[in-house]
Amino acid sequence: MSDLLLPTLSRKCDVDCIIRDTLDKVLVLRFGRSADPLCLHFDEILSKTSREVSKFATIALVDVDSEEIQVYIKYFDITLIPSTVFFFNAHHMKMDSGTADHTKWVGSFHSKQDLIDVVEVSTMLCTWMVLFLNKIYYIQFHPLNSLSLDDAT
Repeated sequence: MSDLLLPTLSRKCDVDCIIRDTLDKVLVLRFGRSADPLCLHFDEILSKTSREVSKFATIALVDVDSEEIQVYIKYFDITLIPSTVFFFNAHHMKMDSGTADHTKWVGSFHSKQDLIDVVEVSTMLCTWMVLFLNKIYYIQFHPLNSLSLDDAT
């Protein structure tokens, strides 16, 4: 059922495009198998959540059995499924989920609200970083600005 609602990516170029083209939103990529029971449970949570987070997140499923996807499997060291990787403006987001691996979320979320909380916090942090960096850039490089860098904080 969730495969009908969420895009399933099985080619490297599809993953490349969605990472590159998702701007000003958090991209949630679930790496897994559609036949795996834990992935099916997680896919149901993702499907139920996708509409609520659609203004600030895009969710897609990635088929780990696809030959073309193996480059991402190796790059993100995906050994357990489901594994979820987050991006913002084509930048891989690292997160502290209480494990030694900060590159991805391993396993399923327990509830829809757990996923929403993680996506909302990720969105707020990324938005804050973009605004902060733009302010620093403006202060440093705008020719008419007389503020010092100390005034930015």
